[in-house]
Amino acid sequence: MEANMKASLDNVPLLQIQRYANRSARFIDAYAQGATGPIAVWANRTYHGHRTLPPKILSKLKNEFHAKYGHD
Repeated sequence: MEANMKASLDNVPLLQIQRYANRSARFIDAYAQGATGPIAVWANRTYHGHRTLPPKILSKLKNEFHAKYGHD
């Protein structure tokens, strides 16, 4: 099983792993700044910065999200 897992991971391109890690880091940062699920998803989709969301962007994104979807 261990050999199968290592072989499977070797087949995943490094770029795909890096993109997943960056996307995960942005979600972690959004949750740490107080975003809820739908807002964190929308912020992650809207802002593609380097690993974290800028401190002031989250309040702006929350306002835009509420204006567009009207709920949290």
